[in-house]
Amino acid sequence: MEKLKAELWDKVQYIFRNYYDRMIHAAIEYEGNIDLDILRKSIYRVVTHFPILRSTFHSNAINPHWEVHEDYTAEEMASKVICDDIHKSVLSSLSKEISYKAKLQFDIVAHYSGERSAISVLVNHMCLDGADFKYFICKIIEGYNLVAKGGDIADLQLKDGSRDYSQLYKDMSEEEAEEARKLYKNVSHTGVKNKFDFTDDKDCTTRFNFKKLSSQTLQALKAKGKEYGATLNDVFMTAYARAISTRLAPSDDKRLVVTSMKNLRDHIESKNSESITNLTGFMPCVLDEVGETFCDTLRIVTEKNNESKEDKFCGLYGIPLLALAFKIFPYSIAEFAIKLGYENPLIGMSNIGVIPEEYVELDGLTCIDTFMTGATKFKPYIQLTSTTFKGETTLCIAQKCSDEDERRIRDLLDAIEVQLADFLHQ
Repeated sequence: MEKLKAELWDKVQYIFRNYYDRMIHAAIEYEGNIDLDILRKSIYRVVTHFPILRSTFHSNAINPHWEVHEDYTAEEMASKVICDDIHKSVLSSLSKEISYKAKLQFDIVAHYSGERSAISVLVNHMCLDGADFKYFICKIIEGYNLVAKGGDIADLQLKDGSRDYSQLYKDMSEEEAEEARKLYKNVSHTGVKNKFDFTDDKDCTTRFNFKKLSSQTLQALKAKGKEYGATLNDVFMTAYARAISTRLAPSDDKRLVVTSMKNLRDHIESKNSESITNLTGFMPCVLDEVGETFCDTLRIVTEKNNESKEDKFCGLYGIPLLALAFKIFPYSIAEFAIKLGYENPLIGMSNIGVIPEEYVELDGLTCIDTFMTGATKFKPYIQLTSTTFKGETTLCIAQKCSDEDERRIRDLLDAIEVQLADFLHQ
């Protein structure tokens, strides 16, 4: 059986399995019915090309690796569900977890309800990050449309290269690459322990909560933000920081850290990875104070984020430290050391960005809506994810929590919306 090397973030995602569900989620809803046979044919082509998606992870104490499977069929690529409520059916499918021991590291379901249908996509985060998750879905859609129009699925073009994190340094000068490989600073250590005020409830299940922002609201926020030299992402982070700052667990520390997930492909000239993989880093925004008004907070957030983005090595700090731990210690000891020394962000934010319409439009169907979100967090960790489609942004918090925790999360999302509205009326 073919074996694949376990790459850096494959192993880190596995180590962090007690902090979140290791899944990355998406759903696409259509007016009209998906052709399941064509969908399966396209997925089969993509999965055959990327063996990581049909592999089992072995957390060997000495040599963790993936074992690739060849015994898979087109029928296994996607299942079918007939339902009354598509939204409910989709979220039920996305609430599942895929074991790293499974033969297939994804779960795709086609949901049908009358003249509407939807695709839910669940993939093990160990295999890829948000940027390559979009690529994965885009290629499935592209393959579907190719076949639907009478083309040959073998003609679907797919990238082919390394999953290794070292590709981050390939377009740097020798001096820059050498410097980047010595960035041992552990940016996960901020010294700030403030966290969202979850309950101690143990009866917890996976929940997805959303807040939709209209295209008119987004345009107004973008224009208003420009007046302060702020991006839309800065505005979102400001609203998130202000809303969550009044909903923290009791603490004498008034500081706050919101950690963004940085797409490290920005360090590659093509802005693309060579194959589907994880190329993500942390970009913490440490706020010593939140400020009296939204504009006070926005100035602080924008200044901090600009400072990070102006650093030519933004997001690369700490990666050599992780790589060194795996290099000098046996895997079982490296896992223990990383758990001790590397902190998962208590308050996270991930902007998956714009989903172009051509990424999700199926031949003969009309795409109604789509969203993507990262891993479902476990208490006390929380993350706000945003995706934009057809000019509208969907904010999502995926959380394993209780009924009361969910009420608090909904209250947080409402408070974010209020903060944004107040900013527009200032």
